[in-house]
Amino acid sequence: MLTAEKTGSVDVPMASAWEIACRWRQYQAEFRVNTLRVVALAVFYLTHLLRFRVDRGFGSLALPDSAVAISQQRHLAITVIVAAWVLWSLLVHVLLLDRVFPRRLPLVSICVDSLLLTAVLLCGSGAASPMVCGYFLIVMMAGLRLNLNWVKAAAGCCLAGYVVLLGCARWPQGVLLAQPHPTLPRYHQLMVGIAIVMSGVIVGQLVRHVRQLALDRKSTRLNSSHQIISYAVFCLKK
Repeated sequence: MLTAEKTGSVDVPMASAWEIACRWRQYQAEFRVNTLRVVALAVFYLTHLLRFRVDRGFGSLALPDSAVAISQQRHLAITVIVAAWVLWSLLVHVLLLDRVFPRRLPLVSICVDSLLLTAVLLCGSGAASPMVCGYFLIVMMAGLRLNLNWVKAAAGCCLAGYVVLLGCARWPQGVLLAQPHPTLPRYHQLMVGIAIVMSGVIVGQLVRHVRQLALDRKSTRLNSSHQIISYAVFCLKK
């Protein structure tokens, strides 16, 4: 349980009320991030199914950006990864509904998202896939949590995932592919890597400004609305 130093009164010190209010906002942000994650997975998998059906049933009408054909084995691998991703999202949803919110949950979610996105990209055309934009989505969703450390972690995990993709492009042949991953020009690799880092810097600056604005207004707002919020989240579990 999230406890307070004073148990016999609803009133809490301003510093404690501020921490409780921040914790409550992070809890709500994790709900929104998890919802966006499920929506993004649904859109991706529906698009993948459409492309798979087109490649299988209408070979001459395959999508023009089909650099790597979707085999049955690759389709199965992507389905398993997406299913694991959905199960993770459901687990997070159940925990949040039960008001179980470990402090490391957002960090674990960032790592899981980066790992599974990298696994999906490895089943496709690697760093040449347009799904690389998913790394930027992970960084932006980290910004919704309004925690600078988590934004840094998201940018670091996404950059590490992209480096793994670049390394795998040097393998002679992918396990699930009929041909090796396409190799990108060096400047292309460098620009995407810099873009991932800069997205983390920009989102981090936005988070920093929002938190500073909230701190500037803390003394005038905590005594009113946050006192009501603080009582509501005393039962919020760690």
